[in-house]
Amino acid sequence: MAGERVIVHKGRTNTITVGLGIDVSADTITSEVRSEPARDAPLIMTWTVTFADDGTDGELILTVDNLITSEIKATSGFMDLKRVTGSEPIPVFDQPIEVEFRGTVTA
Repeated sequence: MAGERVIVHKGRTNTITVGLGIDVSADTITSEVRSEPARDAPLIMTWTVTFADDGTDGELILTVDNLITSEIKATSGFMDLKRVTGSEPIPVFDQPIEVEFRGTVTA
């Protein structure tokens, strides 16, 4: 996922899968999209992060509901994943990932 662009379709429920390749079953994973690659930049949306199975394989599912995406005015942003192990926040990627918000045609 690092180095790639994530596409979010406005007005649609969006789901992406992420494979970390490590056991994260005891960890808390969160992800936000902000207007700039900084923690204090305006928040655009928050992903709901769940394990695809039990987390031991590192497979995650990130979802955002259509009710949230239909309200997004931005055309781009940046996201990352935060992994909390015990009480320590640990980065998942070396740099934020670019997010592109695309409009949809069918109502």
